[in-house]
Amino acid sequence: MTKRKKATFWSEPIGKVDLQTPAIVPSGTSIINAVREMKNNHIGCVLVLDAKKKLVGIMSNGDLMHNFVGTTLTGDTPVDEIMTRNPSSVQTSLTVQEALEIFDSSRFRHLPVLKGGKIEGVLSVRGLMTFISEHLPLQVMNLPPDSSLVASRPSGE
Repeated sequence: MTKRKKATFWSEPIGKVDLQTPAIVPSGTSIINAVREMKNNHIGCVLVLDAKKKLVGIMSNGDLMHNFVGTTLTGDTPVDEIMTRNPSSVQTSLTVQEALEIFDSSRFRHLPVLKGGKIEGVLSVRGLMTFISEHLPLQVMNLPPDSSLVASRPSGE
């Protein structure tokens, strides 16, 4: 007899997580205009598409800090100069657990989510943590960092 694993929120597909609406720009867009898109969309990255609407890059706050700030590049420089080319992306069927493992083992904080080759949204570390925290019982959320300690009262009271 095979034991059946109990389904939990860890096995939920990330398609059930609130994905961020992506900021999208075409290849060749200036850095300053890409940053405007990020600001207007309240998101820490912009997805870069080629003429065929294929995802070819992602420019994040990290790319700005590491590849633009302190250089001789100007805001008119094409985003292609500093973006991360051929970014990792995932399908909506990826589980919450798998997404957490990707973020844990990678240096990025935003992950394009595709469904059938089309962009569904952007999964952020913050969005994933919010989803996880909404599903954890209050008792778990209030565990102290050191398991030998006991909280005197639940957080937020």
